Amino acid sequence: MNGDITIAHAASLARVTDAKRPRAGRGQGELNIIHDGALAIRGGVIVAVGDSREVLRAYGDDAPVLDASGKTVLPGLVECHSHPIFAGNRHWEYVRRLEGADGREIRAEGGGIWSTIVKTRQAGDDELLRNVARAFERIAAGGVTTLEVKSGYGLDTRGELRLLRLLHQAASHTAMDIVCTFLGAHIAPQDGRSAEEYVAVVKNEMLPAVLAQGIAQSQDLSCENGDFSAEQARELIDISTSLGLPVRVHADASSDSRGWRTAVAGGALSADHLTYTPDAEINAVGATTTVAVLLPVAEQFYLDAQKANARLFIKNNVPVAVATDYCSSFQATSLPLTIALACSWFRLTPAEAIVGATLNAAYALGKSHDRGSLDVGKRGDVTIFDCEHPGQLATAIGAPLVDVSLSRGRVVWEAGK
Repeated sequence: MNGDITIAHAASLARVTDAKRPRAGRGQGELNIIHDGALAIRGGVIVAVGDSREVLRAYGDDAPVLDASGKTVLPGLVECHSHPIFAGNRHWEYVRRLEGADGREIRAEGGGIWSTIVKTRQAGDDELLRNVARAFERIAAGGVTTLEVKSGYGLDTRGELRLLRLLHQAASHTAMDIVCTFLGAHIAPQDGRSAEEYVAVVKNEMLPAVLAQGIAQSQDLSCENGDFSAEQARELIDISTSLGLPVRVHADASSDSRGWRTAVAGGALSADHLTYTPDAEINAVGATTTVAVLLPVAEQFYLDAQKANARLFIKNNVPVAVATDYCSSFQATSLPLTIALACSWFRLTPAEAIVGATLNAAYALGKSHDRGSLDVGKRGDVTIFDCEHPGQLATAIGAPLVDVSLSRGRVVWEAGK
């Protein structure tokens, strides 16, 4: 395909129209469905959306027509939180968690993120590229058209620049659009450096080098008790913002760390995890444009004692996104399965979860200007599912429903190919 295609006769075409702000509150549950819907993509850009008869009459040229009868057409899925570049495997840690071990015990036994950092530093470039390619292939099979990828397993300037370079190199071998994020402040180092010393390195050495490299499109950082305090996180947020690099925040993943409040006050694009954000803090902060990125698979894997309060975020008019959190602890690749789990785990409606994996996820990446919805003028990014209604993504749990996905009108993944 050359980026010209017409998709017609969809049983349900969900436009998820963009009003130039992320969906929040009641608006998060609206999909703007057109039955017997169609869209025309020319030169990789959406030029028409509407009733099939009208679109086919206006664009009855030589472009191929994809018959979507009996199927659901969504904006291309946006995976907005992943850590795909690392070496080693920590599957044994899950067994220990199930046996009752906590994070401290697992780290004492040689596990945890620091063990991945050590293995990743030791691995060769070819090994890391193979690991990333495998991750990309599996994630693409879930209908993802835009994938955010983080560094974070280098934890020194040379290592972080290396991981960003390899992610950028791997991006040329997938049809998904790859959005690279610098995650230098992933965890506090466990090699004798204090958190305070390390924050200074991120500020004064890493960030200038990352900007000079020109690959990362944002900085992510952790605001977590035991790693980086709210004050240290705000310091990194402010310096990154002053340098023109948008910020995202790992917040309140394992404890109430004032992460949500800190991210919103700093103008972060998103705050991710939010498992232990107190209800009182959600209510006090109120409505935001900062997106709350919730990770249902992570919460279930880590056997957390509580859940992110998705319903309270929505009640407070906070835009919510959902993501897999593919990482060295667990390799969750299916965003459609994550949509289904977001419904059962967080009690999101299917529509709310779908908005969270399309338009709001695009806002979390600062990419809403050209993707996340099926609006004229945006990229021709589309995911088509073999079901008649979007609500079936929540009930056909784990079923291989993805039929085909397109990026700028070109195939990313197709069932049976």
